[in-house]
Amino acid sequence: MLFKPVITLGWTDNRRSESAVPNILRSSTAWILLSSSLLWFLTFRYRVIASARDPTSFFFDETQGYQRVYSLQRELEAYAFLEAANHSDVSRPPQAVNPSMCIGVATISRPSKEQYVRGTIGSLLEGLTEAQRRDVYLMAFIAHTDPSVHPIYHEPWLRIVSDEVLEYKVNDTELRRLRMFEQDHHPRNKSMFDYGYLLTNCFRTGASWVAIVEDDVIARAGWYAEAMSALQVIQSQTENVNSDWLYLRMFYTEGLLGWNGEEWLRYFCWSFFAFMVLFTILVGIRFRLPRSQRILTNFNVAVICCICLPAFTGLYFMAGRVSMQPPSPGVRKMSRFGCCSQGFIFPRQIVSRAVERTEKAMHEDYYIDMLFERWADAEDLARFAIFPSLLQHVGLRSSKGGGFDEHAGTTWNFKFETLSP
Repeated sequence: MLFKPVITLGWTDNRRSESAVPNILRSSTAWILLSSSLLWFLTFRYRVIASARDPTSFFFDETQGYQRVYSLQRELEAYAFLEAANHSDVSRPPQAVNPSMCIGVATISRPSKEQYVRGTIGSLLEGLTEAQRRDVYLMAFIAHTDPSVHPIYHEPWLRIVSDEVLEYKVNDTELRRLRMFEQDHHPRNKSMFDYGYLLTNCFRTGASWVAIVEDDVIARAGWYAEAMSALQVIQSQTENVNSDWLYLRMFYTEGLLGWNGEEWLRYFCWSFFAFMVLFTILVGIRFRLPRSQRILTNFNVAVICCICLPAFTGLYFMAGRVSMQPPSPGVRKMSRFGCCSQGFIFPRQIVSRAVERTEKAMHEDYYIDMLFERWADAEDLARFAIFPSLLQHVGLRSSKGGGFDEHAGTTWNFKFETLSP
């Protein structure tokens, strides 16, 4: 077989291939995709920084999120307050007459050297005005059958700053049961008894409000004024509808406030609504401005609505609910997704019923917050929370047992650390 050589005379026309790329760049579709991609990327980079402290976000950074900033400052102020009390000539604060609020803090000795209760009590009292201090009754409860085992029991500041240092005053049968709880390591059963015991003793002070605070939290400055303001709002709301309510939550963790699966239909409906709004706007522009049809072709409208919009919708959800839909400051109902029992304020009229609940649940495998949530759900009791949180949980070792130590450090309010001094 013979092959004929092909001889090319002159030059070859490569203009078609050379102009392919410029033609693509002149495409309106390409520019829509390129500009959308650039904007999406810049937004992505911004959210990496802006959502680093949001535990509901794809961009959450544990190093930044769990960094102590404001709580550390408040802790230093609390210790300075207690140190000043140790060197004060005042033996104890003036007893509150008909206090508005009894603050009960039950504390047990932690196995670590750090006794968080010092920071708890100090931060609750530091910054209170004289009038506010006279308005509260601080009850520090040493929850040991032998209170002397607690390191703070003999520290001078405890009796100087407290209105009352509460110890067990129970009959022999109950004392034996408490010792059994201590010896057999039943922290949940004992904590249930302690909670009811502290509620009962706070109730006898005659206070209108009873706050039960765990011994490993830090309170933010001005917490008392904000709490009292929130309680007045709740009272006015519940009186108008003549409904009972259980508590005002002083602490919550944002980790449970994300895009919860229970609300998937709501998210879908809002996403579909956004699609319809955008589609309607683009079609309206086409009809109103005929010249725009050169750019807003049917294909380009489909690209914007079916590619660009879903990409930005996905980025919206990646950014995290707390970042994109932050709770507005103030008091609001919180009947779901609340955690944990670091601090509750109860109205006086509910305290007796709460004590009965703790007594019934003492021999069951309950935690305080679980008990109250089930009770509130069963009797349709409203629950409220204040935003931002009044407390920060700083305990790294749990007093609850049951493997809670590994989760104690993540029971955290991320917004708290961004508060201004």
